[in-house]
Amino acid sequence: MTMEGEGLQADAGLRASAAESDAGTMSELFRVAVPLMVSSGSQSLMNAADRIMLAGCSEAALAAVTPASMLHWTVICIPLGTVLYANTFLSQYEGAGRTDRMMASLWQSIWLALFSGFLLLACIPFTRFVLGFSGHPPEVVELESQYFNTLCAGCPVLFVSTALSCFFSGRRKTAVVMTISIMAVLLNFVMDYLLVYGIGPFPELGIRGAALATVGARCVELLVYCVLLVRESRRLKLPLWEECRVDRGLLRRFLQFGIPSGLHFFVDNSGFTAFLMLVGRLSSTALAATNLAFSVNGLIFVPLLGFGTAIQTLVGHHLGAGKIDCARRTTRNAVILGLTWTGVTGLLLIVFPEQSLWPFFFFADRSDGRGVDIAGLAAESHVLLNFVAVYSVFDALAVVFSSALRGAGDTLYPMVMILGCSWLVMVLPAWLVVHSDGASLTKLWMASSANIVLAGLLMLMRYSSGRWTKIQLVDVHEQGRGD
Repeated sequence: MTMEGEGLQADAGLRASAAESDAGTMSELFRVAVPLMVSSGSQSLMNAADRIMLAGCSEAALAAVTPASMLHWTVICIPLGTVLYANTFLSQYEGAGRTDRMMASLWQSIWLALFSGFLLLACIPFTRFVLGFSGHPPEVVELESQYFNTLCAGCPVLFVSTALSCFFSGRRKTAVVMTISIMAVLLNFVMDYLLVYGIGPFPELGIRGAALATVGARCVELLVYCVLLVRESRRLKLPLWEECRVDRGLLRRFLQFGIPSGLHFFVDNSGFTAFLMLVGRLSSTALAATNLAFSVNGLIFVPLLGFGTAIQTLVGHHLGAGKIDCARRTTRNAVILGLTWTGVTGLLLIVFPEQSLWPFFFFADRSDGRGVDIAGLAAESHVLLNFVAVYSVFDALAVVFSSALRGAGDTLYPMVMILGCSWLVMVLPAWLVVHSDGASLTKLWMASSANIVLAGLLMLMRYSSGRWTKIQLVDVHEQGRGD
């Protein structure tokens, strides 16, 4: 190993020694998790901004945005989840003091991001054909296609930006990720308003404008990450360009563990996308009400995804450093925080349902006949928020334990559990309900809630088995370019 590499390892060792007393504590979890929760919540805020703006366009636009968004996330889940798994590799290699392999892992995620991002552009010509099977009204299908195709065109930007964010989150520099995400949210909201309604010199683009605003915000986000990555690498003398080659062995291991992680997100999101398509068969009002309830749910759940990334990072870091007890303490503390977050927010939904929905009706002015029927949607949505309040607690269990398992490299079994729950417990019963004589929105949501409750309990059982402690994700003694 070069003298420079030895100096970097020594520096990493000093930092690890200074933080040893903090390992596995609640304060460590707070420090890493809160910025990631805010950052992850930014995606939810971007989605919410689209719905808030589109509520003033038409009920068809509001009904179209969530199925199209869910379809988009379903399509990109496997490659995005695989790219995002760089976070675990970077955290374990950093914990082991192997900065050369850490940078090599970053580059494998960048190459995967570029390849898969451009590959997904091939989906665009088939969008209207696929959405035509949803059974939604033609005007809704057209709007869904516009929104999906625009987001899909921005996939390369989204994937590379995600890969670069792992350079900071995997090293527990989560405040950087949070700051950039907040900037992107503010920019997206402004661009939403300008492009959806055609303010000033901007054209009125409706739902297509909402998607363009999201892509534009992601482009700025990527640019900022590139600048910070180069600056940080120079400051710490990290081998950024020296490790830019494709490392077949590392890439193969990356795919071995990363693809099941991506499939985990895919089977979960594809299940909910199928569920939304089935809800749309009842009526546009039922679909719009479900979209609103899921949007409120997203404000609770999406921050949990950032929380999960923090758990995955810390568990990976502690395991890379050989500290299994610290990984266990991190998970226990995460359970406490996760249940507190969902318990408090769930109670607020039950006590203040109208206030929870108010932002989504802010632009819903029916004086010109274009906005949505506020009273009808509110009545349907209030009932659905009660479901959200209850199942969110089990959502927290699923996120915490599945994230801890992924941080250890246990990615296949959780994916299989999610597959069984989402399709056998939610989608299949929902399909039977829709094709029965007594079909109702409440029955459909009972199936959705049962899926989440069971998933949370199964993740708890898998973690409790302790099998995750026996997995070796990285070999800290492997030869890298600097050796």
